[in-house]
Amino acid sequence: MTTDLLTKQSAKAVEYFEQKLAFEIGPIGLKYALEAKESLTIIDLRTPELFAKSHVPGAINVSFEELDKAADKFSKDKTTVVYCYGITCHLAAKAALLLAKKGFPVKELYGGFDEYHAAQLPTEGTHTKSSCGTSSCG
Repeated sequence: MTTDLLTKQSAKAVEYFEQKLAFEIGPIGLKYALEAKESLTIIDLRTPELFAKSHVPGAINVSFEELDKAADKFSKDKTTVVYCYGITCHLAAKAALLLAKKGFPVKELYGGFDEYHAAQLPTEGTHTKSSCGTSSCG
């Protein structure tokens, strides 16, 4: 490989990872944002049953199928954080895309609820670990 090719690839990688990081938040970052009382709307895309058992404090439960209609109730003055089951679930990425297309500032919780829970961060509910186990993981 030539130096020019490596430079172009490196530049593309830098651009990709800068943009990726701008639209993700990790579990610890979300914990700090909650503690700082940042203006957030947190959307849990998992099943109502799993949401009832355990979820990120302050989250609201909205299915992906209902998100388009429900978005009218959210504020574009707040950053919306979306999450689903775990790192292999694509519902949060799909939801983030839908909301971004509607003009919402949005971030995806990296690793979903599974990573948040694994970090032993505060939750509301009965603290049951989630796993996808459904065909709605996207």
